[in-house]
Amino acid sequence: MIELMIGVVLVAVLLGIGLPLFRSFILEQRLRATSSDLRVALTMARSEAVKRNREVTLEKSATGWGDGWTIPSPTGGPDILNHVRAGDVTITGPDDVTFTPAGRAKVPPGLAQLQIDVGDDAEEEVRYACLERQLDGRVLSCRQACPDPDAPLPDPCDDGDDA
Repeated sequence: MIELMIGVVLVAVLLGIGLPLFRSFILEQRLRATSSDLRVALTMARSEAVKRNREVTLEKSATGWGDGWTIPSPTGGPDILNHVRAGDVTITGPDDVTFTPAGRAKVPPGLAQLQIDVGDDAEEEVRYACLERQLDGRVLSCRQACPDPDAPLPDPCDDGDDA
């Protein structure tokens, strides 16, 4: 019986140490996956604009970027991409992202960034990623909160996570 109690105590201690680390791992992976999915969608919208020689727009879902996004066909056919997100991810930014037939981004002033927030402020484990559309259409990402949208576009991040 004593050996069983010691085993239970050891399992409880290991779970107490491991669960917070596992939560942190899950938040990190959710941030990476969302950032990657959104970057792929932006790149796809840009390439479709060039391929079709028409403006192509990436739009947030009716309930917001955190629930998904779509690339409607510029000719009125079926959507080029319809992506649905699940989970507690918050994405803030413009309502849509439009690319010209030359592959350049149409960037309204102050609306060049999409910020991805994952986590809970109360837990002090909020993780950020900022995707920034460059005027030439490229998409850069960095692992920090986006700067003030009213400020001029910042230099690309230097944290080693840009594309």
